[in-house]
Amino acid sequence: MKSKFFPKYTAVIGGVFTTIICAVMNFFLIPAIEANTQGIRCFDMNFLPPYEDGLKFLELIGENGRMIYLERQLPLDFVYPLFYSLFFISLVYLLSKGKIRKILTAVSVLLAVSDYSENIFTLIMLKKGIPSEGFFKAACALTCVKTILMYLIFASLIILLIVLIARKVSKRKTAGE
Repeated sequence: MKSKFFPKYTAVIGGVFTTIICAVMNFFLIPAIEANTQGIRCFDMNFLPPYEDGLKFLELIGENGRMIYLERQLPLDFVYPLFYSLFFISLVYLLSKGKIRKILTAVSVLLAVSDYSENIFTLIMLKKGIPSEGFFKAACALTCVKTILMYLIFASLIILLIVLIARKVSKRKTAGE
């Protein structure tokens, strides 16, 4: 008999840590990094920015912004995929079976891999500057892949939750007749 203990608790643990890390990054660290960037967003928050914006961002964040990004934001952003993957995979396990479960688990893993790759590119750009326009575009492509996979997993989980609720409502109506 399979135990539901693991996915229930890992979903809660992953969800709590995902929420805390996301809140710290979005409400404290990212605003501190972007304080002097004239509206140019952090690398991993910017969907297909022009190369010139990347160069300008590095110039405008200054030493304080760079230090916050390197010493606080990125270390947290390297832990973040671990927790959201744990959360997503646990929810996928609880809400689905068979092929759908395998596909959505793979999407969750690909999401984490793309996020880790994007973080490595960001680390290189913060430490060495943007090596080339091609490198910058590759980093931006990883941001796009990460964003698309994040939306895909969110939408899939919402659909799975709606299906689960609809089935439960249908069973209650059938049992009540």
